[in-house]
Amino acid sequence: MGVLSLTTSKAKVYFVCLAAFLSVGIDEPVIAAEKIVTLTADVWCPYNCDQSSRDQGFMVEAAREILKTQGYTLKYVNQTWSRALADVRAGQRDAIVGASQAEAEGLALVEEPLGENKNCFYTRIDDPYVYMPGGSLARRRIGVAAGYLYGEPLDQYIEKNRVNFNLVQLATGDQPLLQNLRKLKAGRVDTVIENMLVMDFSLRKYLFDGVRLAGCDEPRPLYMAFSPKRADAGRLKDLMSRGIRELKKTGRMREILARYGLTDWK
Repeated sequence: MGVLSLTTSKAKVYFVCLAAFLSVGIDEPVIAAEKIVTLTADVWCPYNCDQSSRDQGFMVEAAREILKTQGYTLKYVNQTWSRALADVRAGQRDAIVGASQAEAEGLALVEEPLGENKNCFYTRIDDPYVYMPGGSLARRRIGVAAGYLYGEPLDQYIEKNRVNFNLVQLATGDQPLLQNLRKLKAGRVDTVIENMLVMDFSLRKYLFDGVRLAGCDEPRPLYMAFSPKRADAGRLKDLMSRGIRELKKTGRMREILARYGLTDWK
C-alpha cells in the first residue's frame, strides 16, 4: 500500500489555505481550555482504528487535520460503542465518529458525511446461504455488535430476538467483530453482519480464512457528531462540514484514504 504525502512546501501552502478557508465566519475567540476535542469510538478499522496505533483511521486523521487548522488538538479514545454514544450525549466526551444518522440522534451532527457504511453478511466458506436485501434470516444464528444500528428491517429483527440466543448473539467490548469471527469459526454463529471494509481489514489483520461473503445491503452515510453539552458544538460541526468539503476539493481526502488502500466513496 503506497503512502501519499505532500511535499514540505506544498504542505505549508495547503494548511495556510485550508485554515483561511475554514476561518470564514468564525470571529469570536475560543479560550485555551476549549481547544481540546476528545473524540471517541470503538475499534472499527479502517474508519477508526486502535488509539495506540500509528494509523488511527481515515476518519480520525481527517478530523484531526481539519480541527488543527483552527488550533484545536484532537484526543482520540477507544470505548465500547454503547459507552461512546452515552458519554458523548452526557458531555463526558466531545465527539463521536463513524455514526449513522439514527445513532447520532440528539447530537450536533456534521452535515457532510465522512464515509459510508455497507453492511454485509458473512458465513463460513462451506455454507451456501445467500442474503438478498430485505431477505429472510429465518433459522440463521447471527452475530452482531451490541449497540450498533444496522438499519431497518434488521434493527427491528435484532431487537425482537435479542434474548433468543439461537437467533441473535450480541458481541460486546471495543472489538466486537473479533469476537464474532471467533464465534463463526467455532460454529457458535453461522452469519456475521459487518461493514465490508471493516471485515476485509480484519480478515487480513487477524489472518482468518474460511469466511465468505453472502450478500450486502445498500450503503448508507456515516458521520461525525458533537456533544450538545459542548458550548461550541454548532461551531465545530460547521467547521468540520466545511473542512470535509475542502479536503475532497483539494484532493487531500484522496491522499488520506490512499494510506489505507481506499478510494473516495463519492
